Amino acid sequence: MRRFNVFYFVLFFTWSSAYTLITLYLNEIVGLSLSTIGLIMSVLPLISLVFQPIWGALSDFTGKRKRVLQLLIIVNAIIAGIITLFTNSYVVVVIYFMYQIFLCGQNPLVDSMAIQYVNNNPQSSFGYIRVWGSVGYAIGAFVVAAIANKLGLVWLFYIASVGYMISFILTRGIKETQIVHLKSHFEADLKALFREKKYLFVLLYGFLMIGSFFGADQYLGLYIRSNSIDLSKLGLLTFVSVCVEVPLIFNSRRLIQKFGVTRLMIFMNSVSIARMFLLSFSSTFVLFAVAGVMRGLTVGIFVPLFVELICEITPKAIVTSAIAIYSAVSSGVANFIFTLLGGFIADIWGYDKLFMSYGLLMLLPLLLVIKMHRTIPHTTQNRIS
Repeated sequence: MRRFNVFYFVLFFTWSSAYTLITLYLNEIVGLSLSTIGLIMSVLPLISLVFQPIWGALSDFTGKRKRVLQLLIIVNAIIAGIITLFTNSYVVVVIYFMYQIFLCGQNPLVDSMAIQYVNNNPQSSFGYIRVWGSVGYAIGAFVVAAIANKLGLVWLFYIASVGYMISFILTRGIKETQIVHLKSHFEADLKALFREKKYLFVLLYGFLMIGSFFGADQYLGLYIRSNSIDLSKLGLLTFVSVCVEVPLIFNSRRLIQKFGVTRLMIFMNSVSIARMFLLSFSSTFVLFAVAGVMRGLTVGIFVPLFVELICEITPKAIVTSAIAIYSAVSSGVANFIFTLLGGFIADIWGYDKLFMSYGLLMLLPLLLVIKMHRTIPHTTQNRIS
């Protein structure tokens, strides 16, 4: 388990380096306008929508999750190094889109491998492994922001390139049981998945809740920066948020068993709504820090909750595809729609109206989960690969 924990820490550290400050990089280094950045950030989820299911299906059909993951990681290491050689806006955008193609498939693959490990080692839990990713992300966001503040934003990709290389080396020490599934069985399981009402509910809820959550967050860095808060404090805000996630993710199975899926979804949904309303009038570091704590409460619950819930209702043979499809819907098409819409709202009415609008929008998934609570499993008990 120690190897898996270290791998999660390093990989999430790497992800944070080229994600938390990417909008500032495109604005201050590449020289793109805010409206152009909004358009670019809205296209990224579409890339995830297309390629996440492809990477998931490839790994499920071949049974070689680790090999596919290694491919994605090493290519991203190369792309992260290449992007620093260019300043032409069109070239940088194209390269960053390529970066996203290979990035989007990594999270579902890593989570499915962790679930497989938990299945083979009953004394462990997904939350305990995943928490090391949150720790890595928190430390990465803080450290990289401090380095970028001193040495320049281009260091985001220098650090990412090195981080991916280390992650690739670490994957070689992770053992994986490779299972090849018959094509006919794979297709039958995939069709059955889309007839499962609980899974369709997860997709719809993820579209509304997770999509709007991350769609609004695409503009959070620019919003905070517009209030004259420097890069080092931006990293500190992310660090605070993720530190709140850690105990929740670590105790995810215990929380699910104690409170049930429905109550946790209602709680995180309500906290997220309150956070959006708080952000709509925030202008000081203290208020942004409070909003960061609320973000940690939300993310700390839904990250392990949805993975475990999907694993509970999904055939073992296609769990990677199921997670990838969920990610593509919530982080793909929904993120595209809400990021694009958010750009128009921010341009016309300002950031405060953007967050207020998305707070009101989040009432829809809250009503949905209240209505559907009888059909949602109260706990997740099965461990599946």
